[in-house]
Amino acid sequence: MDRKKHILIVDDVTTNLKLAAEVLKDNYQLSMAKSGAMALDFLKKAKPDLILLDVRMPGMDGYETLEHIKANSETSNIPVVFLTVDDKRESEIKGLKMGAMDFILKPFEPEIMLSRIEKILQIEDLRKNLSNSAKKDPLTGIWNRKFIEDDIEKYFMSKNKGVFFLMDVDNFKIVNDSYGHVFGDNILCKFSQILQNNVGPRDIAARIGGDEFAVFLKGEYTDDEINSYCDLILTRVHNDMRDETELSYNPTVSIGIAVCPDDGIDFQMLYHRADKALYYVKQNGKDNYHYYKQREEYLNSSIENFNSEQDLSRLEGFMKEKNYENGALRVEYEGFKNIVHFVQRTIARSNQTVWMILFTLTHSGPEKLTTEQLEEAMQQVERAIVVSLRMGDVTTQYSSFQYVTLLMNANEEDSRQIAQRIITTWQDVSDDKYMTLTYDLKNIVPK
Repeated sequence: MDRKKHILIVDDVTTNLKLAAEVLKDNYQLSMAKSGAMALDFLKKAKPDLILLDVRMPGMDGYETLEHIKANSETSNIPVVFLTVDDKRESEIKGLKMGAMDFILKPFEPEIMLSRIEKILQIEDLRKNLSNSAKKDPLTGIWNRKFIEDDIEKYFMSKNKGVFFLMDVDNFKIVNDSYGHVFGDNILCKFSQILQNNVGPRDIAARIGGDEFAVFLKGEYTDDEINSYCDLILTRVHNDMRDETELSYNPTVSIGIAVCPDDGIDFQMLYHRADKALYYVKQNGKDNYHYYKQREEYLNSSIENFNSEQDLSRLEGFMKEKNYENGALRVEYEGFKNIVHFVQRTIARSNQTVWMILFTLTHSGPEKLTTEQLEEAMQQVERAIVVSLRMGDVTTQYSSFQYVTLLMNANEEDSRQIAQRIITTWQDVSDDKYMTLTYDLKNIVPK
């Protein structure tokens, strides 16, 4: 059964309220207010579908009441119809310019009143449908980036507790390349449905773009509650998104978490920080979740407890992995896409010698590094590498404190000279006496 539309009638004369109620009671849910101030108080608690507003009232008249309604973002879109005994054209023009939808003259004809109200409500339904369509992702049917961004900004105008999750379908490019875009679209739709089925009525699930999604849970949550939600999503993906056509694909998802207000109280900051947490998951095996607030602890722990020999062996293993299609070399981590493409175009078709250099930042200072300090140091390393490499070499960030570089068709002596030149260039721009850049070298022989 469809919900009856809700109409608020505002008039200082009790007889007028009763007459209007008699006409409308069979078709609509009704609420009454005897002054503009009472109407505004009512609107703080409920949002009717339409307001019938008397123009002439003592104290706050209809025009002033309408100004307050339109000035409030929570009520500005509620259609307002003036009730008035004034049939002057100037009064009608003034009301329409202020945002009123229509005027109904008193004493009103019941049929005319019902007809006008019904038409206005139909127009409002159409406006809402068009507005919602513009805010929905056309493929999955859930909210799009613009909607979740606007909703979060609006939410933080009055509240500041919430949790922002940024989610990414793992290895999605390989899915599209291997199984086709129709299959990939089906994966996105299935994942969207999982998110939609696991958010509350006040929360938001949205597709940001491509294979990236976001969820915003409004209110205060403990870490245990947040962990349980992430575990639920990962379990649903594991259990509900198995491929029905029996292709060899088991989907997984990575999740980055930003908690409000500690990590930000606007969309851009939450997105930026959840993205950093998501990058950590991508760099550490995927199919998991991570908090932004854990990053600084991880950065300091990682920079003090690395093993470059193990890292080199791990990287060599990645370079020898085969992809789903034709056995060309594939690297698992997202940050190595450019290397993968380059390797597929060159090494697989030639006998080039490839040397891999792993650059590692270490810190021996008395105080822990902040996230910002380490990121700035890594930017300096990146600049030193870029200006020192030959055309055709490839580099990318391997971890929060390491860069990996592939030197194509080089020998060991050349590689060591290039590595030392990069370190010297970095030393010229680094002003942190406790920071050291070292390198490890390995010859990569593709199979």
